[in-house]
Amino acid sequence: MANFNDLTIGNFYLVAENEGEQIALLEPLMHTDNAVLLMHHDDYETSIWRKKNDSIFEIVDELTMDQLDNYDALFEDEDEEDDDFEEESSTSEEN
Repeated sequence: MANFNDLTIGNFYLVAENEGEQIALLEPLMHTDNAVLLMHHDDYETSIWRKKNDSIFEIVDELTMDQLDNYDALFEDEDEEDDDFEEESSTSEEN
């Protein structure tokens, strides 16, 4: 069975941590002697710590650079719309 020590910094993984859980997109950011700092990509990016020896039910996939670019493109327009909305809101509040 895989564990968090198997995840390489700089790569992105689709992971089911436990049986029956939804798949999550995880990005390892750093390793310490006994733990791994992960960025959990979802509606919000959240950093989480996991013990290196904690088991992972399934590493579903390791994303290629092309897949990662496609993923980013899916949400790029949405992020730009959010930025535009925030700018419009702050401008109308100033007037």
